[in-house]
Amino acid sequence: MISAVPMRKLYITDKGKAWAGITLQDESLIELARRFISVTKWKGGFELEIMRTKDGDPYIMEVNPRFPAWIYLTAASGQNQPAALVKMALGENVEPYKTYEIGKIFIRYSWDLITNIDQFQQISAFGEL
Repeated sequence: MISAVPMRKLYITDKGKAWAGITLQDESLIELARRFISVTKWKGGFELEIMRTKDGDPYIMEVNPRFPAWIYLTAASGQNQPAALVKMALGENVEPYKTYEIGKIFIRYSWDLITNIDQFQQISAFGEL
C-alpha cells in the first residue's frame, strides 16, 4: 500500500456525497485498507466507504474503483495519491507514504455565476469572449 488517508464525512448531501470532511488518525481503517488490497490484489486508486458495527468494528460498505471526489484532501494532507499513481504507471519506484496531516479539512462550496445570455452563448459556441 503506497498511500491511505482516512477521512470522516462531516457533512453529506441528500445523496450521501461528502460536502465536508476531515482526516483522521485511525489505524483500524488503514489496516482494513491493507487487508482489502492484500485479498483483492488491487492495483490503482480506490475509495472504501466504511461503517462501524454497534461494537465499533469497521466494515466495508462500498468500494469505489476510482479516486474519490475529495482526492485533493489527500494531497493537502501530505499524500499526493494521483502523482504517486502516475509515477507508478511510468515505471518509477514510489516509496509508501508514512505520514499525513491529521485534522485537515475540506469544505466543498458552489458558486453562482451571473452573466447575460449573449456572453454565455459566445463562450459556449466559440470557447472565448
